[in-house]
Amino acid sequence: MRPWTYGLGMLALTVPSEAFGTFLSYFYLDRLGLPVAAFALWRTLYALWDAVNDPLFGYLSDRTRTPWGRRKPWMLASLPFWALLLFAVFSPPAGLKEAGLLFAYFALVTFLYEGLGAVLWTNYSALLPELFKDLKERAQASAAKLAFQVVGLVIGIGLAPWVYATYGFAAMALAFAAFGGGLFLYFLLSLREDPRAQDLPPPPLLPSVRAAWQNALFRVFLLGSILYTFARSLLQTGMPFYAKYSLHLPEAATTYLFASVFLMALPGAWVWEKAARRLGGRRTWALALLLMGLATLLLFLPQTLPQAVLVGALVGLAFAGAQVGGDLVLAAAIDQDPGREGLYYGATGFLTRLSLALMGLSFLLLSWLFGYHSGENPSPTPGLAFRFYMAALPAFLLLLAHLAARRFPLEVR
Repeated sequence: MRPWTYGLGMLALTVPSEAFGTFLSYFYLDRLGLPVAAFALWRTLYALWDAVNDPLFGYLSDRTRTPWGRRKPWMLASLPFWALLLFAVFSPPAGLKEAGLLFAYFALVTFLYEGLGAVLWTNYSALLPELFKDLKERAQASAAKLAFQVVGLVIGIGLAPWVYATYGFAAMALAFAAFGGGLFLYFLLSLREDPRAQDLPPPPLLPSVRAAWQNALFRVFLLGSILYTFARSLLQTGMPFYAKYSLHLPEAATTYLFASVFLMALPGAWVWEKAARRLGGRRTWALALLLMGLATLLLFLPQTLPQAVLVGALVGLAFAGAQVGGDLVLAAAIDQDPGREGLYYGATGFLTRLSLALMGLSFLLLSWLFGYHSGENPSPTPGLAFRFYMAALPAFLLLLAHLAARRFPLEVR
């Protein structure tokens, strides 16, 4: 498979997934008035489910043996239901809040959506070390994957505020589900897995988990990845609130903030791909995390949209390096234990998603420090609250991720 074809799969998954992850809290908290305490409870339970299902589905696909490969059947079976559930998430029936059922509906549809999404993401990600074997191929595939991911971020996050402000959240979800589902089906029809990957015996569960944990390279990667993923999630979920309360912009203007990040990441993918081939994966990853943390701190400062766009562009350039470097480091760690790609990517999802249980606590922190409770009760100083949320918390996490990346014991070349 060519790198750009592999990248199309990333585009297809990114558009619906990022719209879901970024605007879910804004839709249910600010638009529908779901209490912060209920959201925090859901966030914790959701993270636990999200954490468990990734390694489970990765392990099951590692053990699958079919004429079509290990990963493809799982993705084909999950795709249509995943797309339908995205629409269900953003189109709750009227009257649920008055009937006291809003939280129950919210929890049910998001848990189902996440379970099917885990099948798709884990199996798609596990294909990279199988399809692309050396550093040059992997760097090209990672850059193509990131480039298409950035296009997906521009659509799924950058364009979404304009779409839902103009047509509503339900129409946004329907359009993104149709786009992502159709494009991913094309990717699946183009996919030919390496038949040699099925020659290895199906790995047993407990020895596989033990082998993954004993992989020192993987443990170091996980620490940096957990911190980076948490920081990135804070930035994405906080952007609509930051635009509204800190910059006093209309909803549709959030598009420009996201676009400044992701459009700079698009050329950044190729810049960092060249840097990775020169510096190696580990140094690329560590440098990008440091630069992203420094850029994120600057989000304290903007007072106008142009100022925020400039800072967003700096964040986006560093974000590209964090993605490319992280892919190379993880692939190098998996090379130490071939045949368990799905389990490794699933375990990565397990621990990084588990860390997102803290997302609910981050909103509770705003409630305790600044008095933000919901869109109906945003506190006297919501602008300061979301400057803190967007700058201080992610910058601290990214600095810790940089320090972890520097401890990776192998230079990736």
